[in-house]
Amino acid sequence: MLSNDIFLNIFRHCLDASPWYWPTLAHVCHRWRQVIFRSPVGLGLRLYCTYGTPVLRNLDFWPALPIVVQYGGFPTPDPPSSAPDDDNNILAALKHPDRVFSIGLTITSSLLSKLFAINQPFSNLEEMVLMSPDNVHLTLPGNLQWGTRLRSLHSTRIAIPALPQLLSSSKHLVDLQLHEVPSIGYFSPQAFANALNGMTQLQSLSLHFLSPTSCHSLVGVSPFSEERVVLPALFDFKFRGTSDYLNTLVTRIDTPRLADIQVRFFHQLIFDLSQLARFINRIDAQRSHRRVDVVSSERSISICFTQPGASNIRLGLQVSCEQLDWQLASITQFCDQFSPFLHRIEDLGFYTTRHSSERDDVDGEQWLDLIRAFGDTKDFRVAGGLATKVLGALRPDHGEHTTVFPSLRTLGVPELGEMRGQLWEAVQSFIAPYEHSGRVVKIYQVTVLAP
Repeated sequence: MLSNDIFLNIFRHCLDASPWYWPTLAHVCHRWRQVIFRSPVGLGLRLYCTYGTPVLRNLDFWPALPIVVQYGGFPTPDPPSSAPDDDNNILAALKHPDRVFSIGLTITSSLLSKLFAINQPFSNLEEMVLMSPDNVHLTLPGNLQWGTRLRSLHSTRIAIPALPQLLSSSKHLVDLQLHEVPSIGYFSPQAFANALNGMTQLQSLSLHFLSPTSCHSLVGVSPFSEERVVLPALFDFKFRGTSDYLNTLVTRIDTPRLADIQVRFFHQLIFDLSQLARFINRIDAQRSHRRVDVVSSERSISICFTQPGASNIRLGLQVSCEQLDWQLASITQFCDQFSPFLHRIEDLGFYTTRHSSERDDVDGEQWLDLIRAFGDTKDFRVAGGLATKVLGALRPDHGEHTTVFPSLRTLGVPELGEMRGQLWEAVQSFIAPYEHSGRVVKIYQVTVLAP
């Protein structure tokens, strides 16, 4: 006779079948059914409730297995054509809050009205993904709460009442992503930092506000407190909002293992990144950057700091704005406030995906103001539609032989061997001072500039 362990091993190979057909499998042998339902934890058994599933009709016939509710949410934010009973089926599953293990919902207005019927917290919930349809901003009912076992929370265009208070009890969170937070869902950086206190397992944190008004401009940074919230496991941090909000947040947290930092700012005329610079200086992994890539597009400009041989360690800062002169002014402000880090940069690249036009005819001094910050560069790369203008702005005037990069060894340019006209003239003018001083600058073709 086969042992119970052998029965379990055989059945594990059958779990790819839809759970709503498992009764057919279990019916093959009464003993199988007994073994299976006595070992739900070992087998990782779940009841999957999704589009077209007859939850209302069949749920009571099943043992009290953990429930997975999957109606939209990432990675399928746009639900298929739903059946008329889908909302009622969702509600039927959610009315077993002590059994719900995972929730993934794209919340429609009709479903939102039904969620007010949930009156108990989801005490065993470990994963939750909530999204609203495009351009629709919804407020989650205050009665929809989770317990202390939550490990992953993703929300998009959803306002969650009393979110900091809810997070304060979620000490086991590993992944927290709050995207496109609307104005009605605003929470202060102080309250958010306090809510993160005690999250020793948090590895990924992503906070994106919908607009500048949804993260409220703050006047300055409140006095620094010696006590900071320490997030010892945090590896990945993404933020979109204003510099004021971020400055206030990072004064209150320490992240000793933080490796991947991606920040996107809404456009503003003046950026104060003083607290962000101090925050980054407290992170050992962020002190060894040797390469910088500046990328300008039609809608934004970004600067990315990386290290040779450590692709997972980077610092990226981006500004959403369209005019090139505003883009350059923003990145120049960043460099001014990050100047202690810039003397380590040996590899510098400028790449533009935008096409040259009259509105991009900025003063050459703007390019110089930015590029002078990287005077220790040994390898300079430039490519894209504005390559000629960048190199032209760096050439010396009136026969001068001064150079922007005294230690330059290589120059990367587009279309090596086929350069004609103004681009080639700009390259020749740029390297002329080096040739005059007897130094050799190796020219090579840039294929992929950004890391």
